[in-house]
Amino acid sequence: MPTMLVTCPETAHLEQIEYDDHPFGMLVHACSRFEPACVLRCDRACAARLDRKRLLEEDAETLVQIRIPT
Repeated sequence: MPTMLVTCPETAHLEQIEYDDHPFGMLVHACSRFEPACVLRCDRACAARLDRKRLLEEDAETLVQIRIPT
């Protein structure tokens, strides 16, 4: 399972998460903030922020500029 270091929006500490990419967004399975790591007791705001960032990056890649002659 892939892992990633993220800054927790609640504590501002660097945490390691285990996640899966899913068509509906990032699914967080575990976080180093919790013991045991599989017990998540947060609103997973880090995943929501990463999803928003990915969507913005995808939109930027698909931006098309059309020049209209004047």
